[in-house]
Amino acid sequence: MNIKKIKMALTIGLMKNRDNSNALQNLKELMQNFGEEVGNFLGLQELGQQHLNASHIQSQYMLRFERCTLNVDLVANHRTQTQVIKSFNVR
Repeated sequence: MNIKKIKMALTIGLMKNRDNSNALQNLKELMQNFGEEVGNFLGLQELGQQHLNASHIQSQYMLRFERCTLNVDLVANHRTQTQVIKSFNVR
């Protein structure tokens, strides 16, 4: 599995797709482009949440695939209903 190639594709895909309504779904779809390498999607788990201020919440998620895991830090604004990926890591 070429993790560097996957990270680059995720970065470019996130920059191209400015629809911030469901960032986790966008990441899942981008990862499924590498179906042969990462395998089938097994599930999503929220690992934690932290309130940054009155309108922003930072959450940590783990997207599990058969051959790897994608850890994501996401910042959501509940007032504007937008989400931004702060960071991600493929393992």
